[in-house]
Amino acid sequence: MKTNVLAVVFLLTSSATAWAQADIKPVQQEVAKVKRVGYVMTTSVDDKIVEQAWKKKLAQYGRVLSERGGVYKVEYAKVPFSDKNVLIVSQISSKLKGTTLFLSVDMGSYEFASSTNNYGREVEAILQDFHKDVDYESQVSEADKSLKDATDKQKEVVRKSERNARNLKDNRAEKIKLFKRLEENEKELAQLQADSVKLKGEVEQALNLLEDQKKNSETVKSRKP
Repeated sequence: MKTNVLAVVFLLTSSATAWAQADIKPVQQEVAKVKRVGYVMTTSVDDKIVEQAWKKKLAQYGRVLSERGGVYKVEYAKVPFSDKNVLIVSQISSKLKGTTLFLSVDMGSYEFASSTNNYGREVEAILQDFHKDVDYESQVSEADKSLKDATDKQKEVVRKSERNARNLKDNRAEKIKLFKRLEENEKELAQLQADSVKLKGEVEQALNLLEDQKKNSETVKSRKP
């Protein structure tokens, strides 16, 4: 059990430092029928984990509004790289190659955080840091699952071992009973054999006595005057 746990812990600690690289690039994307400038992050992390973590991340900037199609917004958001409130629009989608997160930061006055200004680097940094966090959560989740699977398997093996030990004990007890019954049976057989010999002699004696009585009866009857 200890070996299995240590193996899982080793996998957790070793893999946690090997962050999967996030694919982040500037794009234009239509969200809720509005074309927006921003960045898209592609990751192999499960979309459910990304979605839960992203909602918590957005909550740091203001009240999170959710819409259909995996769209999450923060109006009048307070971000560290701007003195003014901004509009954050994001969308999460699941694809064959993984999960994509689109992030657009509307600075106002028809300006977006993009690769053409300093705000773009700040948005990229936010996505990079977020990906490290969500990748870590994913690894922890996988490690916890592996640990649970290993623990469940260990418990099942222990149950089988304990059940086998009980069966072995019962079998040995039954074996002792059978040997005892066999000994008793052999004693009974020997007694029956001895009784059989004795009864055989008694039967012969009874026959001889019967013959003698018949002869005596005939002798008595023959003396009739």
